[in-house]
Amino acid sequence: MTGAALILVTDPQRSLEDHAGLPLLKRTVLSAQKGGIRNFIIAAPKNSEERLRTLLAGDNRITSTIRWNGPEDGDLQKLLKATSSESIMIIRAETVFDSNVIKKMRHPGPNSTAARVAVRNGPEEAGKRVLRLDGGAVVECNVPTASHQTAGLVLAEPNALENVVARAGNYRPDLCGIIEGLLSAGTLEAVDVTDDMCMEITSQETMRESEEKLFGRLGLVTDSPFSTHISRKLSRLVTGVLVRLPLTPNQITLFSFSISLVACLFYFYGGYRYSVLGAVTLYVAILFDLADGEVARLKFMSSKYGALLDSICDSIIHSGVLFCIALAIHRSGHIPNIITIGAAAAVAMFVCTNLDTYIHLAEKDLWNNQPSPLERLFANEDCFYLSLLGFTVLDRLPIYLWIVAIGATVYTFVMLGEMTIKSLSGKKAQ
Repeated sequence: MTGAALILVTDPQRSLEDHAGLPLLKRTVLSAQKGGIRNFIIAAPKNSEERLRTLLAGDNRITSTIRWNGPEDGDLQKLLKATSSESIMIIRAETVFDSNVIKKMRHPGPNSTAARVAVRNGPEEAGKRVLRLDGGAVVECNVPTASHQTAGLVLAEPNALENVVARAGNYRPDLCGIIEGLLSAGTLEAVDVTDDMCMEITSQETMRESEEKLFGRLGLVTDSPFSTHISRKLSRLVTGVLVRLPLTPNQITLFSFSISLVACLFYFYGGYRYSVLGAVTLYVAILFDLADGEVARLKFMSSKYGALLDSICDSIIHSGVLFCIALAIHRSGHIPNIITIGAAAAVAMFVCTNLDTYIHLAEKDLWNNQPSPLERLFANEDCFYLSLLGFTVLDRLPIYLWIVAIGATVYTFVMLGEMTIKSLSGKKAQ
């Protein structure tokens, strides 16, 4: 188990730069913490340590223990000896990586190797160290003609790392210096992370490249093709602005909710023109609704409370739109009992929307975090919106109310049945 990490700050100024809404060092710490790191040792130049301490202090997202290689906490060798971890993750502070890469580096652990080194394929770039490999092992660092680069992470056996630090004395080694020191302690296994989100930031070009990759990974497994190819691309434009503002995801959710209320008002006015305006306004709200989750993931602010708030707001708006449509049709006096149909559609939509949230928050173990085929087809905002848009443009909203009233009710009962079956199967397995 790797519960400790040594973070090497090699470029303090770059570590303070904003990267998709967070200073680079803070993103590094939060990514590693999400990957399971609970104890950090940060080695930084003395002239920048105070600024970096201030950067991380008081952030309630950081729940791990942080100690600094300085007069207050002790020198690096003593800090490493005090670490009880079976292995230690060494991370270059100016590295952007997904938390899953930490897990990939852990399993299997070093075992007979002195360390595992994250490597990427590609030509040499300014500021990046290149490695020579022999099969699956690193045999040399800082080789101009090699075709692999360091990717900012090394998982080291504690004794081997302590020996490297002891030999370095007062000199604070960089990542490649540590790799070169570890080579004398045993085999260094190369872990290919070329296809993962894991790269060192050495220039403005790599900064932009890593931001593009981060934004490109903001989708969810439940996204429909429409969301993946259209809505997500538009919402990321919104997210690119919002992520740099002092806004919380929940505030963005409430802003999206307020726009949706305007869409409800347009549908309440009735008539073809206002109904189309309602559909357009609702789509704008949906883009902000997608952006709140994207901002939460980029800023490590995801929470069950936020997911619940998002679900409640969505269910209120979906139900509100349906009932406002029914009220508008009722005023026109064309269809009897339309209020009853609209109310049934609104209630069924409210129940099934919140049922999906309950499944993914309270019963996620039963579903293994993977949506069922039924969910992929119907349990997403695109299904509701695209069907609403289609019937709005065709001016057939009364038919839409009937379809939702029946379809949402059937969907709710099917999902309840699946929950019951999975729950009983889980109890039998125990």
